[in-house]
Amino acid sequence: MVKWAMAEGQESEIAFVPLPVRPPADQVRLTILEAIVSGKLEPGDRLPSEHEQARAFKVGRSVVREALRSLAQLGLISVVPGRHGGSFVNRLDAGPVERSLREAMDLLVHFEAVTIAELVEARRAIEGMCASLSALRRTDNELAAIRETIESAQDDSLSNDGWLDLDIQFHRAVAHSAHNRALIVPLAALHGVAQPRLNQAILPLLSRARVNSQHRAVFDAISAREPEAARLAVERHLDYLESLYRKGGLLSRRRRSVAGAVATSGWRAARESGGDRPRR
Repeated sequence: MVKWAMAEGQESEIAFVPLPVRPPADQVRLTILEAIVSGKLEPGDRLPSEHEQARAFKVGRSVVREALRSLAQLGLISVVPGRHGGSFVNRLDAGPVERSLREAMDLLVHFEAVTIAELVEARRAIEGMCASLSALRRTDNELAAIRETIESAQDDSLSNDGWLDLDIQFHRAVAHSAHNRALIVPLAALHGVAQPRLNQAILPLLSRARVNSQHRAVFDAISAREPEAARLAVERHLDYLESLYRKGGLLSRRRRSVAGAVATSGWRAARESGGDRPRR
């Protein structure tokens, strides 16, 4: 404890705790990151060479390379090889953050640290909010993009993969029209991890006509600028999907990962629709 002198002869005891010492690569990375965030480094600016940075930070070039590699993975800089190359500051974008979050979430799912029930619950919360905000904020062009996915999905000649791709496009178009990147990024990560796998797992149970109709209900509410109706339309759509997850054996009381549940549910869904159990 350290006694700290205050006004009028009073004293106060303050506990000073030493901060953890960061690894050299983290110190380099955070210094460059702070310069980018503060605007000292702007998009298109070229960073000093590895040799110059190593000398300035008093570290080895391998440490600088590790820090630059980390920043490049986040999409904050681009590393151009060659004699006239170098490291350049990128324009800040949510795309790399979305990819990093998707990869981290995929890893959690793979090791069963996140369950299907948790993914569905998170999607319900975020997607309902996005639809509500879309009804308030969407532009005419964004509304047209949502309509286009719905109309394209009406084509009965579409392959299963083609129709499922349009399903993903619909949900992403609604999310982007909400104009809230703090919602769009985690929802895109959720979609990227769960939607393709779960859609394939329940495909034999899915009614295209029913899903298309539910998408149309979401679109109609957004078009009419009715946020609560849009949220409820998403709720009804996800209620339907969740019922199929349960019917296909994807949801249960015990903890189940996406990968594990999908692996054991494909034959069940096929059998429900009159098919045979797939061969291993």
